[in-house]
This record gives sequence, structure tokens and C-alpha cells, in this order.
Amino acid sequence: MLMFFLGPIPSSPPFSCSPLSKQEGATKEDIEQLSKFKFRRIANNEKLAGDVQGPFGGIMTECGTDSPIEHVLSDEDAECCICLCAYDDGVELRELPCGHHFHCTCVDKWLFINATCPLCKYNILKSSSHGQEEA
Repeated sequence: MLMFFLGPIPSSPPFSCSPLSKQEGATKEDIEQLSKFKFRRIANNEKLAGDVQGPFGGIMTECGTDSPIEHVLSDEDAECCICLCAYDDGVELRELPCGHHFHCTCVDKWLFINATCPLCKYNILKSSSHGQEEA
């Protein structure tokens, strides 16, 4: 049995693309505005200021500021949720406005494709415009 298609070939698919597929990635400038941190692994016997309870993974120290912010990470949180590798001593991390952190190399690649947090889907482009208005 032979079948013939009678009519013009459609130039686009007969369905519409979902809005998620139209999400654009962030620019290099957008990504560079996000906070960057240096990770330092800490030994379990190392004393930390305050009432921080262990087990400890390490400390994230903000880069490029006069009064850097520091975050103490538990051993469980001291890994990248993109590549699933533990943070090595001295590695650069990027923190998104939602508070999630990742290896710079991992999350930068992700953000060029999709400008949302890989964990909670927070849109970093919406945040960057609000941050500039407040400053």
C-alpha cells in the first residue's frame, strides 16, 4: 500500500514549544556579578569561632572584598551538587542569590545555558536587577 502526502510540508512543528525551553542563559557579565568564594577544608580538631557544631567540611571565604563574608559548611554540604564531587582545598566556589553554592566551573557552564539555580530553579537574572536598585 502506497501513501502520499498531499499538501505543503509545514515549516514548523504543529506543536508549540514549552516556555521552559525558551529560557535563556545568563551572560558572562551576569555570572561575574555573583559572589565568588575560596574554599578551605578544615580538620575536625580545628577550633572555630562561635558555637559552630561539627562535623565540619570547610569554610567558604568571599573573594575580592575588604571585609569578606565567611560560611562554615558541614561535611555534607561541602560538595558540588552538579558534579557530585567534594570541594577540594583552595577551589573557587560561586554562591547564587538563593544561597546555593557550586564549583565555579560547574555552575558557570550551567548558567550560560540556563539562568536558574540547578537545585531550586531561582532565576538569577531577576535577582541581579533588584540588587543593583538597592545599592
